[in-house]
Amino acid sequence: MSFAKEVKEELNQLTNTDEEQLAELSAMIDLATELSISEGKQTLWFKSNNPTVSRRFLTLLKKQYKIDSTLLTKKQGNFNKGYQIRLGIQEALEEIKLEHGIFGDKDASEFLTQTFETKLAYLRGAFLTSGSVNDPKTSEYHLEIYSDNANSILKIQSLMNLLDMNAKVTKRRNGYIVYLKDVNKIEDFLRFIGASQTVFEFEDIRIKRDFNNSINRILNCELANEKKTIVAANKQLEDIETIEKYNIKLNDKLMQALHIRKENPDASLNELLEVFEDTFKEKITKSGLNHRYKKISEIASELKLERGLK
Repeated sequence: MSFAKEVKEELNQLTNTDEEQLAELSAMIDLATELSISEGKQTLWFKSNNPTVSRRFLTLLKKQYKIDSTLLTKKQGNFNKGYQIRLGIQEALEEIKLEHGIFGDKDASEFLTQTFETKLAYLRGAFLTSGSVNDPKTSEYHLEIYSDNANSILKIQSLMNLLDMNAKVTKRRNGYIVYLKDVNKIEDFLRFIGASQTVFEFEDIRIKRDFNNSINRILNCELANEKKTIVAANKQLEDIETIEKYNIKLNDKLMQALHIRKENPDASLNELLEVFEDTFKEKITKSGLNHRYKKISEIASELKLERGLK
């Protein structure tokens, strides 16, 4: 089962007040219904590929309206990707149309989302109907809600941003999506709409994943630093070999640097500082010691140039 389906399974178990149920239904009607007329008979069709969401819609509908029976059809999805479930409602249709502003007052649903709790319920219905969220095990955090209606998406964005979600909108195929990319905002949103258990799972997976990534970054950094140390040390040893080959006399300071490098061929510059102070009983800065190795390198380069060496 995908992580998004786990979230929706948890949301399907929630029990709410009548006001919250109406607000949740309002989102489902806004995002996933169409009204058809056949032989003078009106039918409100709810469409979903998710049996859990279809069951939730039907449960809420029957709790709020006097509906004894519904029409049910299944249609094969594109590329054999399961079935689309279609629920047809003919009973209490005038009451539903009036309360939810179907082909009437487009602001009717605004009256169903006056309180903080009903706003969250509307967002819960919107996510259940056409929302998705990436599994936290993946490399990208992403939550989105889709609609082919721009006004519906803008309304959802507005409600999300009342919760300080910083939700963005973009066009997608024949419709629009409102989306979140920030992992903390995604966790907050799921918590707000009632998926507290799956939020714990999300956080646990995300923390473990981020921890492992941090460890890998540290190891990669250490390996890179170790490689730089080895390359620098080998170059210094090569310079020293060139100077000794031609019996070039160096001053005392350069000889000190030469001596400790030969005695400690694999040491880093920081380690050489400690060796220097222990050996010669005097202080030297990191930049000071590095300057001496640069001077040795310059002398070796001049020697190679004079003698036509590579």
